[in-house]
Amino acid sequence: KNRNVAKDSQGRLVAMGRTMSIVIVDQGGKELATHKIVYGARLHVDEGDTVKRGSKLAEWDPDTRPIMTEADGTVEFEDVVEGISVNEVADEATGITNRVIIDWRSNQRGSSLKPAIVVKDKDGKVQKLARGGEARYLLSVDSILSVDPGTSVKAGDVLARNPLESAKTRDITGG
Repeated sequence: KNRNVAKDSQGRLVAMGRTMSIVIVDQGGKELATHKIVYGARLHVDEGDTVKRGSKLAEWDPDTRPIMTEADGTVEFEDVVEGISVNEVADEATGITNRVIIDWRSNQRGSSLKPAIVVKDKDGKVQKLARGGEARYLLSVDSILSVDPGTSVKAGDVLARNPLESAKTRDITGG
């Protein structure tokens, strides 16, 4: 099983590797093209698929970097406290409201918080990861939450997204 790829809860293939490529080879195994794939990209092809020129291989959001779970289980929040470490923020362009992590350290009551999303098993224990450690994903300021507590998730599901600096700058200038 390819550990660099997961099937999310909607059955879509997701790139889980940090340094991944899709390599196109001809029938004789000669390399025709190599495409770097970003972490969290949705893959439209699987290993061994036959593709034609112009086939869509993968897609991703260029403005955010996803935080994805590597374990199946149920979502729980740690230290995600309304008004201290998280706020509802409306996107002016789309009108969509997102729950966004705010700077909890600036609040005296929040100074010791460590906002995170954990993925737990059916017994309420934090899932262990294949590479060691726990399925605990720390959230940084400006992280946009993609799940709610109690959500069932599969490896490859997006828990939150971090906006990239370039996206923030572009929004401010309106360019």
